[in-house]
Parts: sequence; structure tokens; C-alpha cells
Amino acid sequence: MTETEPHPNSAGASIRPLLPLYLVVFVAFIGYAMMVTFFVPLIMDNHGFLPATASTAYRSTIVGVLLAIYPLGQFFGSPILGAVSDRFGRKPVLLASLVLSIVSWSALAYAIEQRQLLLLAVACLIGGLGEANIAIAQSAVADVATSDQRGRLFAYTYTASSCGYISGPLLGGIAVARFGFSMPFWAVVALLIFTSLWVFIAFHETHPPDRNRRLDYVKTLTSLTSVFTDRPIRGLYLINFIFYLTIFGFYRVVLMYMDDKWHMPVHQSGAYYSYISAMSLVASLFCVAPLLRRFPLKSVAVAASILAGMLIVIVVLPSNHLSLLVTAGPATVAATITLATCATLLSNSVAAERQGSVMGNNLALQVGAEALGAMVGGLLAAAFVPLPLIVYGILLSIGGLMLSARRITPSPPAGQNSQDAVVVPATESA
Repeated sequence: MTETEPHPNSAGASIRPLLPLYLVVFVAFIGYAMMVTFFVPLIMDNHGFLPATASTAYRSTIVGVLLAIYPLGQFFGSPILGAVSDRFGRKPVLLASLVLSIVSWSALAYAIEQRQLLLLAVACLIGGLGEANIAIAQSAVADVATSDQRGRLFAYTYTASSCGYISGPLLGGIAVARFGFSMPFWAVVALLIFTSLWVFIAFHETHPPDRNRRLDYVKTLTSLTSVFTDRPIRGLYLINFIFYLTIFGFYRVVLMYMDDKWHMPVHQSGAYYSYISAMSLVASLFCVAPLLRRFPLKSVAVAASILAGMLIVIVVLPSNHLSLLVTAGPATVAATITLATCATLLSNSVAAERQGSVMGNNLALQVGAEALGAMVGGLLAAAFVPLPLIVYGILLSIGGLMLSARRITPSPPAGQNSQDAVVVPATESA
């Protein structure tokens, strides 16, 4: 088999050829989860990054900036890496991004050891650019899967991300307690090196380089504007943005609500958040594939998004924190199904040669919506703490209704692995 031949398991019968891709996603999320968990005490407590006299407000601002820099890098890097992988192939671009990630995480760990705040910020930015390779991983999955298999295979990317969110803070916390704050980040470097070697050895090219395809770097840098101009799929981009804004906004503000409502100690709120992450893992492993075998993809996406929105609103109603087990938990299950199916709908709506750029744009929307969801949620909570959950729940259900109003048209021209149709709004103007 040559490097540019499609993988023999292109029918998607086995996930074994895709395991290196899922590890790429896992490493990206385990690292970001540790950033979110450990940057707060690193900066808020006196660990040498800021003068001992620095105010709490100043420290909070620095934490917010640091946590925003990483997704900002992903926001700009995702469409670029996705488009470049359409031109040069998935594997070389994926390997280059992994090398960049190794450099950035090494710099990050070193910056923590030396208490260098500026180097820490630069490392976060470079790390975000490198970890935009999630878009390449999703594109490679789309390359080898038929439309009826993409929902299941995309769901496994959320399995990998959920595992990262669960294991990162848990295992990293143990490492911090025994070896200090830099150790878990050096562990990520080691994991990235292993991932790079596995990708190099085991991952076979899923999208042969298109040597006749010209890559306009200026256009690539501004490719995100196509979410507004690409008429056949811009409506799907909008709906996906609504889903990402509300679902990731929910994940960011639910801890704030728990603390205000029940004044939970950190270990208790952390346990509930681990439960939420575990429910997302259960949904991606055991719910998505069975549902898509029995029901149409669009129907599953519509039902899941509307149900998730209703359950998020209900989270604010009960007075006992145990109610989270039957509100936030099921809401997370429905939300995870929504995330997997909405990405699949978009992937099924474009031809194979556009998978990289479109999924890159979609990941950029996801990262941007995640940052915006946290910021807007904080502003709404400043007025009334339960308000962001109510607003996000209603908006998520509205997104589901918008998707329901869209009609299905025949598949794009030959070359696309899609048995579903392009999703086009019924009322879109010419």
C-alpha cells in the first residue's frame, strides 16, 4: 500500500485504522482540560508568576487571557490546517502540526518551571495553532466513512474528548500533588511524541495530495468568511454555531450555577462535573450508533437538540442538588448526540475534496462559540445566575426547530461519500 492510497477499511467496518486520529483528539483535550484546571491555582495563588501584591481582579484577568489564547489559536489555525490538508494530504500536515504541538507544550512546561508568564502565553498560542489538527482528524474520518457510518465514527471523537476531560484533571492532579505543576505538562509532551510516532507508522493517507489544486494562502487565512457566503451550507454553519454556543456555554456556566445555588465545595462540584463528562462518554459510546441505525440522521439531531434545550432549562427548577443526576446528566447525553450528528450533517453536505476546509471552518466556529459562550454566560450570570442556563436552553431548542425546518435535497455530484442529501433551508433565497 502506498502512502496516498485510501485505506482498505474505507467502508468504516473497523475503527482500528482510525485509532491514531482518536488519540490526537484525546491528547488535545487532555491538555486543554489540564490548562483549565491548573492555570487557575497557578495564577490566582502566589506561585511566582505575578507579584505577591497583585490584586485578585488582576490575577483573574490574567487567567482569563491565558485560557482565551489557546482557543484563539485553534480558531485561526483550524481553517488553515484543514485547507492545507486538502491540498497536501492529511498525513504530512497532521505530522507537522504534532511537531508544533510538541514544541509548544515543551515551552509551556518549561515556562511553568521558570515562572515565565510571557513564555507561557506564547506557548498557549502556538499550542492552540498546533492543536487545530483536530480538524484534520475529523476530515480523515470523513474521508473513509460513508454517510451512514459518519455519525458513529464522529461520535468516537467525542468519546476521545470526554476521556480527555475526565482523565486530564484527575491524573494531572495526582501528578501535581507529587511532582509539581510542570510534571503533567511534560507528560503531555511524552504522549504527543508517542502519538506522532504512531501516526507516522500506522496512519495511512486518506486524502491523496491534489497537486493540481492551487492553494491561495490569503484566501485560506480568510476562509472562515465562507460560512457567510457558502449558500448551500451556510444555514448549517449557523445552526451548528447555535448548538456549539449553547452546549459549550452550558458546560462553562453549570459549575457557576452549582456554586451559587448550593454553595458546593470544590470536591463536590468537581464530582458532579466528572459525572457530566462521564455521561457524555456514555452517550458517544452507547447511544449515537444505535439511534442512527434506527432513525434518520436529521431526525436524531432535531430530537436531541430540542430535548437537550428543555433539560438545560429544567436544571434551574429543582431545589435539591441531587436533581442534577436527572437533569444535567440526561441534558449532557442529548447534547453529546447533538454535537455528533450536527457535525455529520455538515460533513455529508459537501464533496470529498472540500472536507478539510469545511470541517476546519466548523471547528473554528466551535472554538469561537465556546469562548463566546463562556463570556456571554458570565455576563448573563452577573444579572441573574440561572439566566444563562435558561437562555442557552431555549436557544438550543430553537436551533433544533431551525434544523427541522430545513429540507433534504439530492446528494452533491459524484465524489462525495454521502447517501444523505445536502441540507438546504427551504426558504433560502437564490
